[in-house]
Amino acid sequence: MNSRQSGILTVGLAAVISIMFLSAQASGQQGPGRGPISTPADMELEKQSYRNLEVAKFYFYKRKPDKKDAEGLQRLNKAVESRLLEIIDTNPRFARMDEVFFMLGEVYHRGGDAAAAKENWARVVKDYPDSEFKEKAQKRLAAEPAAKP
Repeated sequence: MNSRQSGILTVGLAAVISIMFLSAQASGQQGPGRGPISTPADMELEKQSYRNLEVAKFYFYKRKPDKKDAEGLQRLNKAVESRLLEIIDTNPRFARMDEVFFMLGEVYHRGGDAAAAKENWARVVKDYPDSEFKEKAQKRLAAEPAAKP
């Protein structure tokens, strides 16, 4: 085989491999038996959600009104809740959704809504079994008194 035939063979082989690769991508398959490739997250939306989570955490953990200021605490809880609910509404596939639901439970607990708090903690336990917040959520659920009939 001369160098020209070798070059043609190499180009042909590269073309076949490219076609196979592109057809595998078009079919949405990741590989044999692995199923479709999940759509990539919208990076700008992920950044925005992450920022909202960080702001909510700052307000929840760092900004505490005077203990006698019930209205201030209520406003602060509402601000944190609105940030977390915005993440849930705009980016339901957010990478840190387990933390969002855990924090939402904390906000509701601090605001006195035990039922809503338990609902969010239970969601962390049920939907995110590998979450670092699962154990904390289980402890919160166990510590929370049962609802009165």
